[in-house]
Amino acid sequence: MQNGHPIAYESRKLNEIERHYTVQEKDMIAIIHCLRVWRHYLLGSKFVTLIDNVTTSYFQTQKKLSPKQAQWQDFLAEFDYVLEYKPGKTNVVADALSHKVELASISQVTSALADRIRQGLQHEPQLPLHPKMGQSKERDDQGVS
Repeated sequence: MQNGHPIAYESRKLNEIERHYTVQEKDMIAIIHCLRVWRHYLLGSKFVTLIDNVTTSYFQTQKKLSPKQAQWQDFLAEFDYVLEYKPGKTNVVADALSHKVELASISQVTSALADRIRQGLQHEPQLPLHPKMGQSKERDDQGVS
């Protein structure tokens, strides 16, 4: 952040294995990814990483580490940084960005589904429905149930 405003954003898709990680591990993957991308800007500078998950803020002082977490800590040791917890309600920009993908995928699926239904209705002949069975009279007469 510079003058209270973020200066850059970075993202990537999680692979199939990473999708099953805990929230803390997903946060750390995001941090590691960004540090790799912006490494040349950040080495030698002190910086603060704002996160909206309180458990991730304790990563630096965690006693027991998995091999993956130990590898992350080795990488992070190169940087002069602080993980600072900022609740989601006060971290509006990050919260909005993290939910934007979810909302976009929901609206796209709904929109695509609605479009497919409309297209299907245009190509299907209108058959009167049998009042009791909810089926067309033609299908009922043909012995199809």
